Amino acid sequence: MKNTTNIVFASDRNYIQHLGAALKSLLVNNGTLSFKVYIISSGMSDKDLQNINEIIKGHDCTVHHITVSDELFVKLATAHPFYPKGTYYRLLIPDLIDEEKLLYLDSDIIVNGSIKELYEQDPGEYFVCAIEDPGFDRHEKLSMDKSSVYFNSGMMLINLRKWKETGLNKQVIDYIEHNPDKIWFPDQCGLNSVINGRWKKVPLKFNQFSSLFEKDFETRFDCFSKSELEEARKKPVIIHFTGGSKPWHFRNNHPYKPLYWKYLKMTPYRHAIYSDLMPMHLLKSMIPADLKKSIKKLLKRQSS
Repeated sequence: MKNTTNIVFASDRNYIQHLGAALKSLLVNNGTLSFKVYIISSGMSDKDLQNINEIIKGHDCTVHHITVSDELFVKLATAHPFYPKGTYYRLLIPDLIDEEKLLYLDSDIIVNGSIKELYEQDPGEYFVCAIEDPGFDRHEKLSMDKSSVYFNSGMMLINLRKWKETGLNKQVIDYIEHNPDKIWFPDQCGLNSVINGRWKKVPLKFNQFSSLFEKDFETRFDCFSKSELEEARKKPVIIHFTGGSKPWHFRNNHPYKPLYWKYLKMTPYRHAIYSDLMPMHLLKSMIPADLKKSIKKLLKRQSS
């Protein structure tokens, strides 16, 4: 009997299409594994539920949908309006899922190989296995030890037993609520502040982030060896499309952009077009900035 590999995605309605591509890439490249996939969202349409079922058809995979209320995060979202409420869903994992260990993945990823080596990592008494997010120097702001390393929360092999025992998620939510001026990336800064370096590093190939392809990356950061960087660039297992420019944007030039479209074409979302070429987006882009400000002011007066 196969061991089950537990995966969790957290997504709002705007990212369901991208989650579909991520899920399909995971299943296609890991045919020897048996999956239990949890999807935390604020609710999906009947059509999206059908689409997810279509994506997993023919794979050794079961999906468990967990619906949460956006009202739970009104206060946090108000303090950080540029981040969708879906950003915080992963903080509910200990209250919603009963497993020893699971792999959390953001929805803006593509899996490009086997995750078996990653999933078989032993977290021990660490909270997560993850990769370093380079360039962090705000230890004092986040009440972290100077020697603690800051990790990226877009891919985490979570020691759920440890999270539950320590009440980690409640500590993180409390920190975010009481320190809105110190937070740059809401859930990620909160997790790093509370975990404070108590996490285990895994190879960079398991969370290849977009800035690795910037020309001056190696002159700015020295936290990865040349061999680790080369492996992550040429043979990534998980490609994480970090930053504001995504592969579903027309002008995005990420070298692995075609893989997003490759796996999307394998899903019921295969007819999607670039999001910034959709009529409503184009119409908005034609409105002068001054007029946009005037409209916002008018709407604000009417609402008050």
